[in-house]
Amino acid sequence: MAEHTPEDISDSIRYHGKAIDDPAWIPEFLDDQEVGVLGLVDDDTPHLVTQLFVYDAEAGCIFLHGARAGRAHDLVKNDEQPRASFTTSEKGRYIPADEPVNFTVEYSSVVAYGSIDFLTGREEKRGVLEQFMEKFAPQLTAGEDYEQMSEESIDRTAVYRLDVDSWSGKKGWKEPSHPDAYDLDAVQ
Repeated sequence: MAEHTPEDISDSIRYHGKAIDDPAWIPEFLDDQEVGVLGLVDDDTPHLVTQLFVYDAEAGCIFLHGARAGRAHDLVKNDEQPRASFTTSEKGRYIPADEPVNFTVEYSSVVAYGSIDFLTGREEKRGVLEQFMEKFAPQLTAGEDYEQMSEESIDRTAVYRLDVDSWSGKKGWKEPSHPDAYDLDAVQ
């Protein structure tokens, strides 16, 4: 299957100096990240859910999972054409400046937009849940270190598929030798 590449809208970022212009960077960053925030809309109110995720470059989608109950589940279930956003980020060191307004922090981030729905087929869900195990427990083997996923377990799990239509990425990092950069934990 050919890789699906969402539309890169990084050039729409206000501060162009931090926009990503390398088309391979966003998928690589998503592969490396573990936790992100899913954004849904409940009437006019944003609803944000922090979750583990897996990015599938071939399908151009982000997979998440959770209970088959709750607010996020209901929002996706009850919307005819549910839309979602998703973001993940990484923070680095703090960078002081002469004026507080110019202080900054090193970071990388991705924001993705698209349609979201549930996977319904048991084997398709199993495949995605196995991707989660490969990403978050690569040292463990199914059937040896933990039981194979039962049909009951798969059936009671909601697996979300966010088909990414567009995304943007940005990053702002200083040289490792930057003289004033500091880790907050080191100065507290």
